[in-house]
Amino acid sequence: MCSPKLHGRGYVFEGDKKAAEYIAEKFEDIGLERNEKNSHYQNFPLTVNTFPNNIELVINDMKLEVGVDYIPATDSGSGTSNGELFFMDDAIFLHEEALKEFTKKDLSNSIVVYDQEQEKKRMQWSRPLMEKILQAKASIILFDDKLTFGVARWQMPKPRFYMLRNKMPEIVNSCHFTIQSQLKENYISQNVIGKIKGTENPEEFIFFTAHYDHLGAIGKQKYFAGANDNASGVAMLLEIAKYYKSNPPKSSVVFIAFGAEEAGLIGSRYYVENPTVALEKIKFLVNLDLFGTGEEGMMAVNGKVYTDQYELLSNINTKNHYLSAVKSRGKAANSDHYYFSENGVPCFFFYLMGKSWTHYHDIYDDQPLPLSDFSNAFQLITDFGDALMN
Repeated sequence: MCSPKLHGRGYVFEGDKKAAEYIAEKFEDIGLERNEKNSHYQNFPLTVNTFPNNIELVINDMKLEVGVDYIPATDSGSGTSNGELFFMDDAIFLHEEALKEFTKKDLSNSIVVYDQEQEKKRMQWSRPLMEKILQAKASIILFDDKLTFGVARWQMPKPRFYMLRNKMPEIVNSCHFTIQSQLKENYISQNVIGKIKGTENPEEFIFFTAHYDHLGAIGKQKYFAGANDNASGVAMLLEIAKYYKSNPPKSSVVFIAFGAEEAGLIGSRYYVENPTVALEKIKFLVNLDLFGTGEEGMMAVNGKVYTDQYELLSNINTKNHYLSAVKSRGKAANSDHYYFSENGVPCFFFYLMGKSWTHYHDIYDDQPLPLSDFSNAFQLITDFGDALMN
């Protein structure tokens, strides 16, 4: 799942399709049933911004390293230019008089530079501020300690970069950049679905899900391997599928590897709107994400909503001493369980807690993972699944 051949399981070089094909082959090897169209796939469209070619940012003749020193903003547009840097004072964002003075400046040959704290408030900017910044050739936003990438479903008209503050020289004599982004509209991605028919209650369903997509690649320079997020969850999904194939379940069990989670839960929302199993037949759904390390235990999102099921889960863990803790929280729109929950399907989102979270959405989320308590989490989750069927 983390191989360079899958290009970060995103939308450059069809990494998502190659990852889906790999998972479908695994479903076949395990012996999971296909859908009524004799396929494991459920296709869906999305619009996504991508960076299919190598990019470059050079300051004072020093070529910065993408992913390490800087990354493109996920919604960056295209451009190639030289320009002077204009460092924006925080007062421009806070005070009307400073903004008025700023709007008088000629930015036609400038690359504006501002702080990450102001970027967080971008949706609150006034129209004059936004329009003036867009007059510049590009924007560079300075971050203190971590470069976090993502997936955007839109594209800004100008190039934008996130850069570590300590990589910006005190004196800047020159700056050059080149970046080509491609907004792919109606790109077809896919969910991957497999099933095991129940031996006693085939019309009652337990779902296990995990998203397989990640952040993709920036040309051939860098790809985001997404080991913890979420190759680890897919690995757990496949282990659970093997378990139920070897231990035929009383209820039917459906396994879904969702696409486009990182783009805004697109694949799971599409499934909820176009289910292969009527939602009212789903007795419970378990979503798996971030299973790379569990030395601090496991979290059950929705544990405070479905209290009976959480008590069952907690009692199983206490009895068998599988994990150091099983914690609970309320609702959260943070993974593929969300649209199921919002449409009346009882569900938990499980994630393990530990040190692999340090590299969330950056180029360092790579192998090897410690996989601490991975096998114990597997035992807990399959015990919980068995208990739900009983």
